[in-house]
Amino acid sequence: MLSRNEKVIHRILNLIGIIFALYGTWLTIFRSGEIGDNDLLYFTIQSNIWIALIHSYFFIAELVEERSDSFRISNGMRTLKYILTGSVTLTFIVFFAVLVPEIGLFVAKLPGSVETHLIAPLAAILDYIFFERKHVATRRTVSLVMVPPWIYFAVILILSFTTNITYINDQPMPYFFLNYHQLGWFRIADGRIGVFYWVIILSILMLAIGFTLHLLNRSVRKHISRRRDTVYP
Repeated sequence: MLSRNEKVIHRILNLIGIIFALYGTWLTIFRSGEIGDNDLLYFTIQSNIWIALIHSYFFIAELVEERSDSFRISNGMRTLKYILTGSVTLTFIVFFAVLVPEIGLFVAKLPGSVETHLIAPLAAILDYIFFERKHVATRRTVSLVMVPPWIYFAVILILSFTTNITYINDQPMPYFFLNYHQLGWFRIADGRIGVFYWVIILSILMLAIGFTLHLLNRSVRKHISRRRDTVYP
């Protein structure tokens, strides 16, 4: 159980995640006054929308759970929150570790960029690590964090093969590391690697993210449990 102060911080983080994810998404999509460049097809936007929805569910469901003896949030929903937190963590890491070095710092100045790449993801990460006390996770659960990025890549690939859809600056793919037209699939040349290797790297990164979130959350729970045992022997 969360203490009163922990509940306050937990709900503040929930609201920060919801508000900034939705506000940043709105700024990004309507930066020119109308929807453009197929913004809804970017993983950043999708991961922020999903994290806003799952945190909205938990914000309401936890209030209901406190007032009802018959309602309990299922472990499946907690696992979904864990998976979606992993997705928005990927957004956070790829932005600062891949996109900014490759494209330039100006991307951080784009409307909605700070909200969707930094504030909302960080709120979700901190909330899961420090205030998720009931999620039952296994090694198999950790591997589930790879599912959303894989589904995303499959959908984007199908759209690329079956339509003439383009993204910002008329690019055929939403992210440079998925652009098989330029990078190829298995090519390694001119300091660049093919899309196949990027998919492998990102899959490994997702596993690392999932394991790290799980490990840090478990460490926090163990620390709190030991502290309570010391106070109430």
